[in-house]
Amino acid sequence: MKKIIRWYQNCTINEQIRLALILLSVCSAAILGISSFGISKYTIEKNYQESFTYNLKISNQIADIQLENIIELSRNLLNNSFFMEDILGNTKEDSSKYFTSWETHGLESVCSTVTSQDMMIGEMVVIDRNGRLYSYATNSGESRNYRSIDTVNNDWMPRIQEAMGKEVFWGYNVLNPDRISMFSMGKQMNSPKTGETMGYLIVNIRKELLTEAFRAYNSGYKSLCCMMIDPDEEGTIAFLRGKEEYCEEIQNAYAETKRIDRSYITAELENTITGWKMISAVKKSELFQENYLIGGLIFGVILAVVAAGFFIAKIISEWIYRPLHKLEGIIEEVGEGNRNITEEFGENEIGKIGTKFKTMVNHNLELREHLLSSQLKERESELLLLQAQINPHFLYNTLDSLYCMAVIHEADDMAEMVEALSDTFRLSLNKGNKLILAKDELNHVRSYMKVQNFRYGERFHLDIQVDEAVESCYILKFILQPFVENAMYHGLEPKLGNGKIVVRGRKTGDNLEFTIEDDGVGISDVTVLEKGYGVSNVRERIALYYGEGYGVKFESLPGKGTKVYIKISAVYTKGEILNEKSCDRR
Repeated sequence: MKKIIRWYQNCTINEQIRLALILLSVCSAAILGISSFGISKYTIEKNYQESFTYNLKISNQIADIQLENIIELSRNLLNNSFFMEDILGNTKEDSSKYFTSWETHGLESVCSTVTSQDMMIGEMVVIDRNGRLYSYATNSGESRNYRSIDTVNNDWMPRIQEAMGKEVFWGYNVLNPDRISMFSMGKQMNSPKTGETMGYLIVNIRKELLTEAFRAYNSGYKSLCCMMIDPDEEGTIAFLRGKEEYCEEIQNAYAETKRIDRSYITAELENTITGWKMISAVKKSELFQENYLIGGLIFGVILAVVAAGFFIAKIISEWIYRPLHKLEGIIEEVGEGNRNITEEFGENEIGKIGTKFKTMVNHNLELREHLLSSQLKERESELLLLQAQINPHFLYNTLDSLYCMAVIHEADDMAEMVEALSDTFRLSLNKGNKLILAKDELNHVRSYMKVQNFRYGERFHLDIQVDEAVESCYILKFILQPFVENAMYHGLEPKLGNGKIVVRGRKTGDNLEFTIEDDGVGISDVTVLEKGYGVSNVRERIALYYGEGYGVKFESLPGKGTKVYIKISAVYTKGEILNEKSCDRR
């Protein structure tokens, strides 16, 4: 990726614009195409789910109507007194395994009446509580002899008994599994009067009932398969409709994994009567066949857009690059010494750049003349500065003379004041250097306070608590005295009686931290202190020499006093050459 970016940056502006426009057209077309394809695919799948789910509901309702009719017919047998009492109500212990001819005739009459009311009933099997069995088929050719069946020890009887009279369905013929054209419904017949179990009823229903239910379920898809699965019988498939190759694939997949392959889209619904799952499935490849055609069309459109975008990008890039090429030629001419630019530029961004460059070049000579003039004035300022250095020597000599005269006349107070004033001026000038030893800066503060105490009659007490490691460090001169002066004038001077100023200093790592604390009148709004000229000057000087992370903070409470925090760097040491140029290297 880095190589590609580096290669792109090394291309000409013309090529960069062209590539950017081509990439933009490709990305836009691709995003639009993929989005359209995805939306159409999602819409088709959603419509399938909704349509096929609706069809499943219709098929489910048709199946429910027919099954409810059969259930109702089987329940009506419980209201047939002849059937319940005379036939199934035989309580005598009879070792015979068969019904009597009279009883058989009666059962045949009842069963024929029931089956004649619903053509989907293919067979009825009645079992009394003594284990005697009677079967009736609507078609005599379909009649089967079930007398060899063990009606007690089998797999389906426990489900009937657990249901306690509720109908139970199987997806196959429980009496004869080989007869795949029928599925079974069974129930326990309890006496309406006593609730006593009178026997059991098995009704074999033709699967044509399910075929009729799914007859309207025809969407025109070749791979469409519809099925009903009995989850209580380990996923037995009770009904399957569709083309053999697809249905076999679905049936095998479901038998192994209990789910349909992901290459199919399915819709599911549970039949409330049987508890079976109704499923329809269709191949995604067939369902999305039209969508693939749309995808191919979109891909063709993308190619056409890219091809058109290539030619359009070429035209636009050349049109944008033309004024840049013109400006490039002018800059080459200027580099060869031709400073007279007469060309006119447009009003766009490139034209504005060209106009500004033209103005800059045409005024170049005038600027050089101004530069020479400034250099001459700077030299004159340096001469004046050299002359001004004579004045401090005159001031020092005058103060020394006053000090000697005060000593001769034994005016000790006057001598101390003159000496303190002389030290103050000498440390303030510091031979023109911008940095000073912290020890000398503290002495400057002491001399300043000594002069002020002569004026205010020793009202102010100065306490300096600075570590020795700090005194040997170089700091910007004149960053402590302004805050001591503020503490005296704004904190202690308005206060009645004496006051105290404490200056503390310590070294923490590569930093120096100073605090200047007074017990004066304090102030409620510290922003007032920050607006002073002296404070602003110190802030700017600290920011210039030490950078971010260093500066000054204030804390103050009315009647309690004010505290100033100063944090600077301790990178300068005693061994460095400290003059104005060495300081400016920061």
